[in-house]
Amino acid sequence: MAKQAQTTPEMPRSIGGARQGVKIGVVLAFVLVISVGILFLAGRAVSNKHAEGVENQEKRLNLLAHGRAEVFEAWLSELSRQGDRLIKSDLFRLYGAEVDNVEGDLRAIFGVAGAEGLAEGQGSELAAQLPMMQNMLREFSTYSGFLNGRILTRSGDAYIATDGYLPPMSEVQLAQAREAVASKLPRFSPLRKTAQGLEMDIYVPMFPPDVEDGGGEAIGALMMTRQVTGKITELLSNSALSAKGERTRLMQKAEGGFREVTPWTSEGFTDVNARLELDAQGDLPFGPRESLSDRDQQVYSLGVRVEGPQWWVVQESDYDAAMVPIDNFTRTVYIVAGLGILTALLIAGLAWWVLAGVQSQRIAQEFQALAAQIDDQKRFIDSINANIDEFITLKDAAGRYTYVNDAFAQAVGRSKVELIGMDAAAVFGFDTAKRLSSVDENVCAEQRKMTINEPVFLRSQRHQFQISKSPYCDQNGACQGIVEVYRDITEFVAVQEKNKRLIRRAMEALGSTIEAADPYLGGHTKLLAGLSVEVARVMALPEMDISEIETAANLSQIGKMFVPNEILTKPGRLTDEEMAVMEGHVEHAYRILKDIDIAEGVLMAIYQMNERDDGTGYPKKLKRDDIFLSARILSALNVFCAMIRPRAYRGAKEPQQALEILAAESAKFDQAVVKALAEVVRTPAGERLVTAKA
Repeated sequence: MAKQAQTTPEMPRSIGGARQGVKIGVVLAFVLVISVGILFLAGRAVSNKHAEGVENQEKRLNLLAHGRAEVFEAWLSELSRQGDRLIKSDLFRLYGAEVDNVEGDLRAIFGVAGAEGLAEGQGSELAAQLPMMQNMLREFSTYSGFLNGRILTRSGDAYIATDGYLPPMSEVQLAQAREAVASKLPRFSPLRKTAQGLEMDIYVPMFPPDVEDGGGEAIGALMMTRQVTGKITELLSNSALSAKGERTRLMQKAEGGFREVTPWTSEGFTDVNARLELDAQGDLPFGPRESLSDRDQQVYSLGVRVEGPQWWVVQESDYDAAMVPIDNFTRTVYIVAGLGILTALLIAGLAWWVLAGVQSQRIAQEFQALAAQIDDQKRFIDSINANIDEFITLKDAAGRYTYVNDAFAQAVGRSKVELIGMDAAAVFGFDTAKRLSSVDENVCAEQRKMTINEPVFLRSQRHQFQISKSPYCDQNGACQGIVEVYRDITEFVAVQEKNKRLIRRAMEALGSTIEAADPYLGGHTKLLAGLSVEVARVMALPEMDISEIETAANLSQIGKMFVPNEILTKPGRLTDEEMAVMEGHVEHAYRILKDIDIAEGVLMAIYQMNERDDGTGYPKKLKRDDIFLSARILSALNVFCAMIRPRAYRGAKEPQQALEILAAESAKFDQAVVKALAEVVRTPAGERLVTAKA
């Protein structure tokens, strides 16, 4: 549309004017400050409550875990002390000391005849006392609730057993027995699963009669095996003080990780899949992590190592259950904060309503004045559009006209009211409308201005229009339609076409002048230009490139004006020296044309048209990738035109024969050009050009 010439009316700046706007701004700033302060205090209270809740949770789990660990340690200590009734008796101490003094094979004590290394009569008294000692050990085990018991030497060899024989011990058991003797402290084996349930071994060091416990070297150890399924289940069960979601778990060191002790399962153990990192004291620090038995369950947990075996009492609390009080507090705090902010907003709204009510009349007057100014500007713009010669239209997204100016309506012979709602097909016809709307989709999609040149018949007269199309967008940037401006360039195009014809005739005349110097060049330039245009069209090149190729073909022989006539008209083949002079016509042409206002594409096509794809051409011996496409076209066509015309040393070749030669020279000539040339020669236009060569 026409550019607006009048001053744009000023919009009302704010409700109530500048001074009242400042007041409203102050009120809103006050509400904003109050709201930020309320949210800050609410966030601070929630953060403190969360920290307090986590701290209380840590204290509770720490208290529970240490309490359970102490219970386990007291139970293990009691188990180890039960053996004191046996191994602290003088009889067992004395017997153990005598066994410790025996040198050689202890199998003699068990009546193995002929044992080597034992003096005559040595150990006979020990062997005699063995049944009594076994009975005492068996009675002790039965009375104390142990499955079985053994008396071991300081090296871990068993010489008394409750089951009446000495079955072999594992390497782990031997190592634990020796450790108990060396450390002079009780040791406990890891729990293991048997058919009877969970079992463990207790190793208590045994000392000679004249030595207090821990005062000297131990002479052996008492090994007791206990079934502990029921006791561990009892110790792990929740107490009356346990809160909802709290659990006590027992974890045991295993090869490559940890296993949870679960006496109530058939396996007795469950692999721990949670990622655990112990602290420097060997405890599991408090923190949120996965549950020992379920990695998908989030818990707060804390673990305490039990002195003695490689056990950890782990106290867990469900994360969601632990966070319930904190979540309730958070919800309450933010509800209160929201009510406070709502109150502040209600106060601000009341202030706004008061200010709006006071100033409503003035605002109405301002908008009435604004509407009047807009109406004046609309009439001003309509008067401008009515006097513009260019056609101006506005189409919606569906292609229907929503606005046309007077010039467009007069040109198509319809009223402006009648044109509103019609599309281009109804005004110009289907074929013309299709051409005029060819870029509409791209204009809307890319939201950029595009220009096309199209012929249009108006009242039986042909007009050439330059049509500028611009997107019409709403305030959100969405394209709502297209603004079109039609400029009639019919006279300009006619003058331009006339100039082109004059230039073409001048070039043809120049080519004829050049060919007059060589009787064998007669008609060569015209044939080359005609064929190059047809080949370029078959290869679907742009019109600009086709025009440049045609110009280059017409000027392609201009350099031969500087080649001596005796070389140009020599009837035989040229010598190497003469060929070098002949090839110099390219440089002559370049020197003549480079200072003329001529397109770079034309100049390079002439300069490179004698190059070959394999690098055997001249003047620069370029190869295919370095040769312009227009030059490759002229290269093949120049040779073709030369072959189908006679020379002093040979006759003219048939077009098909020349095409076969070009196809055979695939290394030198672009075969896409040769293929297009073969297609052109078979067309009526190509046949006329080739037939007219003579």
